[in-house]
Amino acid sequence: MSNVALSLGSAWRAPLAPRLSSARRVRGFSLLEALVAMAIASIALASLYRSVGQGSKNVVDVEARVQATLVARSALAAGTFAEDLIRQDSGQSGPWQWHIQVAPEQVPVMEEDGRPAPGGPLQAARVTVEVRKDGVPVSTWTTWKPYRGAP
Repeated sequence: MSNVALSLGSAWRAPLAPRLSSARRVRGFSLLEALVAMAIASIALASLYRSVGQGSKNVVDVEARVQATLVARSALAAGTFAEDLIRQDSGQSGPWQWHIQVAPEQVPVMEEDGRPAPGGPLQAARVTVEVRKDGVPVSTWTTWKPYRGAP
């Protein structure tokens, strides 16, 4: 009887967990697939976050340049002639500081065909306005202004 029991015992096995059919396996995601999908999504979101941050910084930089340009144009408009700008060569408007440099310069006048115009070169002043915010240069403008009289 013990031989029979042994042979029955060794032949008898515990039932295994039921195997999933291939149709059931297709319906869900494995843990590995979910981890890979989350890694791809996190990389995409990180690059999107960086792009939005850089775009916001660019907007702030452009706004600062526009404001600096308005300050420079306003400083240049304060004087019609070079002598007017020499008298007031620096100033401040809110957080913006500006400094004007005036240098005499001869501007050649040419005819349409490229020949020098009669009367010789014009006496003008090369005017450069540098606009700063918190001591950092933001914008520099250069233009020419006439003199009331010869320099």
